[in-house]
Amino acid sequence: MLRTLVFLFFCSLSSYAQDFSSIGTKVDLYPSFSKVENLANQIDKDFDSDEEKVRATFYWLAKNIRYNLREFYNPKQRSYRFSYSSEAERLQKLQAIKDRLINKAFQTKLGVCEEYAQSFKKVCDLLGVEAHVIKGYVRINTSEIGVIPSSTNHAWNAVKLNGRFVVLDATWAAGYEFQNRWVRDFNPYYYDISNQDIFKTHYPKDRLWILRFGRMAIDEFFNQPIYANSFLKSGAALESPKLGILQSDDDNFIVSIKNLPTTIKVAYAMPGMRYAQRANLTRINGVTSFTIPNPKRQSEVVIYFNQRDALYFRIQ
Repeated sequence: MLRTLVFLFFCSLSSYAQDFSSIGTKVDLYPSFSKVENLANQIDKDFDSDEEKVRATFYWLAKNIRYNLREFYNPKQRSYRFSYSSEAERLQKLQAIKDRLINKAFQTKLGVCEEYAQSFKKVCDLLGVEAHVIKGYVRINTSEIGVIPSSTNHAWNAVKLNGRFVVLDATWAAGYEFQNRWVRDFNPYYYDISNQDIFKTHYPKDRLWILRFGRMAIDEFFNQPIYANSFLKSGAALESPKLGILQSDDDNFIVSIKNLPTTIKVAYAMPGMRYAQRANLTRINGVTSFTIPNPKRQSEVVIYFNQRDALYFRIQ
């Protein structure tokens, strides 16, 4: 699924969580490979450990494949029908379909989440590293809070390194949309997303992956606020409100955040405001609280940390 600047969740420019400088020193010199096998061979030649190879694969895909906005806004139905006489033949034909998607992505340097995820797995397969494509759900705007869709809308990956699964999303690491154009902006946060944070942004369809990451029901995922990068990287924890839908019957509502660094300045905005309003913070026993007055019915409120979007709520 696309990441948009209208929903600013995805546009942090800072580099944190993962340092890719040593990987980038080599991978930035790679040619624009048009075949997945060539990329895998080069990575295998340049890096020794599986972890380095995986990070190099993630980095190259995020830096070289551009999100296909035309496909996102005018999606073509991707359904395939074929006959088979054995499970082995079925898997072989499915892989052939995936390989065609991957080959086209490498040739055109365009793709949506399926191309990113399948390409990552294909390189890992060629390198002999266990990797999986995870289908599931993400949310990119407040209209999706509290609404469970009938089908999945995103794909990402898990790769097994040193006995544990590392969760990553090369699509969201690649950049964002701004004024109907794709902006390349490598975001390392989406490599090795922690179990503590994964359910704030991604929810797998397969129960096996849900259990591997933790415990959360699908309605709980969709009913929570939308968390942006600046919140996730802050180390803070939302105390209240826990639900992403707020009632406008109240004259105001109070937001409480635990372990918010004192270096973070907080502001909020709602539709109709010309500028974001600075929040009046109260800090007691490690919990920072502030009031947002007069929420408007059928609207939204965005909370900012140091001028970066941090939390989104929907107002009923």
